[in-house]
Amino acid sequence: MLFIRTLFLAAVVSALPQPGIKARAPQDGINKKVLAEVQATANKIIPVVVGGTQDTFVPNVVRAAIGDVIQFQFSNGNHTVTQSAEDAACQPLQATVATAIHSGHIPFVDGQTTVGTFNMPITAADTMFLYCATGPHCQEGQVMVINPTSDEQIVNYAKLAAGAAANVDGTTVVGGSVGSIPLESAAFTPAAPEEQGPPPAADPAAADPAATTPAVDPAITASATLPATLAEASNPGDVFTTTTVVVTVTA
Repeated sequence: MLFIRTLFLAAVVSALPQPGIKARAPQDGINKKVLAEVQATANKIIPVVVGGTQDTFVPNVVRAAIGDVIQFQFSNGNHTVTQSAEDAACQPLQATVATAIHSGHIPFVDGQTTVGTFNMPITAADTMFLYCATGPHCQEGQVMVINPTSDEQIVNYAKLAAGAAANVDGTTVVGGSVGSIPLESAAFTPAAPEEQGPPPAADPAAADPAATTPAVDPAITASATLPATLAEASNPGDVFTTTTVVVTVTA
């Protein structure tokens, strides 16, 4: 009987909360949902189209997780992906940070069957500010933000870029790998080649010289026979030369 009571008390004590020991959270649906979301969002390839019919990044705002790869696909034109500081749009961050992003110039011309790419792995959740360093593209709005902390950041960055005094190129390809993919695998359709228009119509005047000569209306053409000299006119028997003057009036 004593043995049975001892077992009963031991079972009750083991069921009571033990001081200094925290119970583990149950593996309920919430934890599983969070885990599923992390697994679904990590290690993605996120395409971004660079250039095309307009000098833009599409999309120009991306939210990426650590482990994702942003694949920049270069469409029509010649463009770069270059990192700047938030308050120094169109100026390469490489000038002060050697590891700052720069893809180099990657062109796309009519007739290409492959698309140049720049694969940039996300290694930190920090906000990144990127621009194209070709010509005036940065000032014209070819900028983007990765992992912004607010929706206003892309707007403010674009305004800052529009007022930049110069668009400065990066120096060394850093922060990703340059490659290519088949055109049919790209996230865009290239702009159609510019078609040659028909030759300009020939100038009627040049094609038909006669068209430049106005027609003469016989009804308004007059002629007169005048004596060559007044002396000859005063001697009717003399032989003299006459001059015919034709006056033409165009309507």
